[in-house]
Amino acid sequence: MSTPADNAAVVPDGPLPLLPPAVWETAEVRDAVAAQSPGTVVAAARKAHGLRQDELGALAGFSQSAISRLESGSNIAYDLRVLRALQRLLGIPAHLLGLADRTVPLRAGAAGLDMAEDLVVGVEGKALCAAAVFGARSADAVSQLLVLRRIVNDAHNWRGTGALMPAVRGMYDFIDVLRRNARGEVRRRLLGTGAMYAEFYGWLHEESGDLRGAGAWTSRALEQGQAADDRDVVAYCFVRMSQLAEADGDDDRVIGLARAAQRETGVSPVVRAMALRQEARGLARAGLEACLPRFDLARTLVRNAERPRSDEYSIGYSFTKQHVELQRAASLADLGRHRQAIDVYGAIRWSHVCQWEQGVHTAKLAYAHAITGDVERAGELGFAALDLARATGSGLIVTELAKLGRWTRTPVIAEVTAEAARLR
Repeated sequence: MSTPADNAAVVPDGPLPLLPPAVWETAEVRDAVAAQSPGTVVAAARKAHGLRQDELGALAGFSQSAISRLESGSNIAYDLRVLRALQRLLGIPAHLLGLADRTVPLRAGAAGLDMAEDLVVGVEGKALCAAAVFGARSADAVSQLLVLRRIVNDAHNWRGTGALMPAVRGMYDFIDVLRRNARGEVRRRLLGTGAMYAEFYGWLHEESGDLRGAGAWTSRALEQGQAADDRDVVAYCFVRMSQLAEADGDDDRVIGLARAAQRETGVSPVVRAMALRQEARGLARAGLEACLPRFDLARTLVRNAERPRSDEYSIGYSFTKQHVELQRAASLADLGRHRQAIDVYGAIRWSHVCQWEQGVHTAKLAYAHAITGDVERAGELGFAALDLARATGSGLIVTELAKLGRWTRTPVIAEVTAEAARLR
């Protein structure tokens, strides 16, 4: 049986030997470089030296858990100071980690870049300077990335996920490269911007039915939001995690995560309203009437919030009282108050809601009509939701339509559920 002493880190007395060049030519390293995953390169070098994670940590002055997180791709894997220390210790060619031997720093004032000292430009196209791409100062380049984030968000409101996923992932990867080679305020802003793309990529995974991928990308967005000290991003990531817990049927986590979002300080009124709305959803799912005052407060916050006048993406820029009322109606249905839910749905301006969300709530409205005995109306609404599912490719709509399965003895409902099943 092993003892703590048996597992203690063994720190070599002298410097580590140089590794043979063949180590850097393996498929594992080539794939890691292509995927821009420095943590995997570090792991390959560590193993080639015959070191455990705790032993490498002892040599480098880090904990074993820090090495583990680095190798698994967390934010520490893109901290240039950490990477440089490990690059020198393990003898890794610097370019394999995206470090400075194949990048050149821009000087302040070069090409009119007022903040260029905060960026490092890659000469091989893997670490392109945003200013060079957008023909603007680095601060303006980050702004343009946020404008693009809003454009893809607006596109998603009326289009399906399939065409957007590669574009969003590509933008995230591009920002990730920029971030690794940035310093100071530009790095912080790129972290926050990348977090917004990561959160959206997680949402697209959820809509396509991949809850595991959605959770992983939302967790990544949370880490980057925390590193950027962007409180709106952090709070909204807790809201998104709460929504994922709702999809998983864990009502306690729905409420707890929504409350965690509300504990964040310095959060905008709109993001706070989103957190309140999500807490209300959890309370409703748990059968608690206490949800209703929270919807009222969320509606008041949204109504009184000042909206930024900018083309840049900001969390909740399109969030309105209609979105609060949609979830109020859904929650009334969860509480068994289906006729009230129908009335609230009837007062909503649906044209102010994007297509995939219209589809989800049209399916919920169909269920409310079915359970109150109006099965024919439920069928009509079910076909309307089907049309929106086809237009957007949203799996969330299909999931809601499946709940009509208890009425399949009615021909119109049987047809709706059969068509929905084909869309899965």
